[in-house]
Parts: sequence; C-alpha cells; structure tokens
Amino acid sequence: MSSQDIECSKHSRYLKNEFINWTSGNERIDDFIQEMQLKVENTIFEWIPYSQFNEIKETGKNNFMTIYSAIWKNDPLHYNNWGDEYMSNSNKVVALKILHNLQNPVEFVINEVKRYSTKNESFLMLYGISQSPDTDDYILVQNNSINLTNWTSGNEQIDDFIQERQLKINKQNDVVFEWIPYSQFNEINKIGKNSFMTVYSAIWKDGPLRYVGDYTRDSNKEVVLKLLHNSQNSVEFIINEAKKYSTKNESFHILYGISQCTDTKDCILVQNNSITLTNWISGNEKIDVFIQEMQLEIKDHHDVAFEWIPYSQFNEIKETDKNSSITVNSAIWKNGPLYWNIRHEEYIRDPNKEVALKCLHNSQNPESLVSEV
Repeated sequence: MSSQDIECSKHSRYLKNEFINWTSGNERIDDFIQEMQLKVENTIFEWIPYSQFNEIKETGKNNFMTIYSAIWKNDPLHYNNWGDEYMSNSNKVVALKILHNLQNPVEFVINEVKRYSTKNESFLMLYGISQSPDTDDYILVQNNSINLTNWTSGNEQIDDFIQERQLKINKQNDVVFEWIPYSQFNEINKIGKNSFMTVYSAIWKDGPLRYVGDYTRDSNKEVVLKLLHNSQNSVEFIINEAKKYSTKNESFHILYGISQCTDTKDCILVQNNSITLTNWISGNEKIDVFIQEMQLEIKDHHDVAFEWIPYSQFNEIKETDKNSSITVNSAIWKNGPLYWNIRHEEYIRDPNKEVALKCLHNSQNPESLVSEV
C-alpha cells in the first residue's frame, strides 16, 4: 500500500468516527456531507451549527439569497500533515449565503454545493452547510474571497452569472469577475459615444483582485466603463455581452465585472484600459461592434491590435497612388500601433510609425467598409 493510500485510509477512519458527533437533523443532508468528507483531502466539508457564527452583518440581497459576513469561531477543519491530525483555528471571516423561498430546499442546497470545487486553491471554497434557527433556511458557508460589501447586484440572474464565472476560476491568474458598485469609480470622464453605448474612463478605487501569494486588490486602477444604453430591462443582453470576453488575464480585453449607473440604471461592463482612451469609438455602432469583435479575437500577444484611429493621429500625409475606387497616401501615425512589451508585460505603442492610408471612395456606408476589412 502506498503512503498516499495509508493517509487516505487514516483520514477516512477519523471522519467515520466523527460521524456520530454531529447531525444536521436531516438524513439526506447528513448522508451528503459524509460523502463529501470522504472525497476531500485537506479542508473538511462539514455541518456547521449556526451558533458558531458571530458578528453577522448583511452585505447583499436578491430574491434568491441574502449574503452576510460573519466570524466563524472554530474555523474550518484541515489536515495537519506535520502533526498527523485534524486541526481547527479560530475566528475566520466567512461569507454566509442564506438561500430563501425554495420549493425543495434539501435537493436545491445539495445541487448548489455540487457546483463548488473541493480544491483548497479554488477561488470560491465551500466549508459546509448551516441553517438559520429563525427561518430554517439553509446556509452555504464559503470563504471570504472578495470584499463582501455590496457583493450582490440585487438581480438574481446577474448574481448567478457572476457566481458561475467565479466557480470556473481554476488558475490563480484567471480573471476574478465580480459585481462592482458604481460608488467604486471616480474621475469618470466621457470619451466616446454611439447609439449603442457611451464609453467612459474612470479610476476604480479598490481595483481588481489579483493573486500574489493571496488575493489582493490592485487599487486605483484605470479602467473603461462601457455603459450600454437602455439595458435596464435586458439582463440576457448584458450576460451575452459579458460571455464574449475571455476569462484569461493575458487577453487583450479583460472584463473585470458588471456595474450599474445609479442615475439611469443602465448596466455597465467594466474592462481594462487596453488602449489609449481618447476618441476610443468611431461613433458608428456597426463599426464599433466590428472593432470589438476583432479585438476579442486576439488570442496571442503577437496578434495585431485592431482599433479605431482618429484621423488627427496622422501627419505628413502624401498621396502615392490613386484609381477610381481608392486613393493611397503615406503618413506618419503619431501614437503608432500597440504591441506587447515582454519586459514590462503590457501593451505599449510604437510612435511615429510610417503607414499607408487607403481612402475608399464613396465608402460612407459602414457595411462596405467592414466587408473590405
């Protein structure tokens, strides 16, 4: 028998001996917790009495759940390889997700638990199940992986989508997608608009989460806010837009999360400032959507960063060729194209780049321009 098999056997014996020392009061949940315990190698999934929590504070709510921050007095059980025993620390900050208005609460809770990974390195880690003594609602007890203040949007579909994205995080450099309260932004400046959206630059005070030995925030991060017009009643549209973005931090466009304008209630996509923001959009919805599609296709740092370039960016413009359909000019692009700088690990520009400008005659129709590209 291998040393790993011996350890697994030792874990199983300990947990089976402990089965008699706890119960949720529901046989189906007890059986499920026992099954989970026999699968986990380090942190133990367990039934946690509600009396174990103090400093309970509501941090968010929608029709489906209420979120609280709390202190777990005993802390989760984990296996100590050095001492060859299970240990529990104390006073761990956790998130309590109380699930309410459920028709079949036991089966629903079990299915919710199954969505979580059992790995210690997961972004969302589930420690166990509890139950409110006042309402009998079941509670999922998870790690405090994000700042819990205003954790939910208040919309069940959006909150569920955000949780799905977070549950898919399996690498420490994956993007942590989240709900971002509008109050988190300052220095908000309008930089472009078309019939579909208005684009702003802003400073995100707390900033996105990143992993450096632990999850910390990159504060005062410059970001782009894409406010989608008339999106108050179109949650599916927002979710479908968000799905277009990669979950990898190496992507050209990184979507950090969703927010909402406090004045108009329009939804906002919060993304990285991957390009110079001045005159970021053309003003034509079809062209802007096409440019975004091209940028979202960027899979490698060596790929070309396709963008809208204001005509004021060109000087030394000289005609070099002409026929009935196009005029070709040489020019100097002042800012120059974006390229990936390996040393600094960011996109920078190659200024004063000599380029060719192909002016397409009678191309005011955006469809003809897009088909030409």
